[in-house]
Amino acid sequence: MMFTLFPVLFGLAIAFFVLWYGSKTAADKYPVLRITVPDNAESSPEWQRWAQENGYKAQGGGLWQKGTGMLTSATEIRFEGNEMQVRECVNYIFGINRFAINAPSWMGRPVRAVKIKALNALLAQWQIAPVSFG
Repeated sequence: MMFTLFPVLFGLAIAFFVLWYGSKTAADKYPVLRITVPDNAESSPEWQRWAQENGYKAQGGGLWQKGTGMLTSATEIRFEGNEMQVRECVNYIFGINRFAINAPSWMGRPVRAVKIKALNALLAQWQIAPVSFG
């Protein structure tokens, strides 16, 4: 029993480290996606409708979040003036790695591609160039 449990635990530890390292590297190289948006974008009807349709919840202070980040990634969108900042957040219990949603990392790329497609639909309403992977 002990001999079969050790390789499984060792494999899980290696997998956990690889996932942590991949998201940490993305966070270091690509910390945030910054998009210039129209004045008062956060209070616009386009944003309010899009946020509701896509599951983003207001957290206060211009921060909107989709998901919890526990065993999956969450997405944060923050409005500061005429800027929208978009990050993917991966929670590793002892810390959260935040990186640009369009970082050219393999970390959760298929899931992030779906989120970017939805984001591009919003940007099109504001006549802003679409986002693609860096």
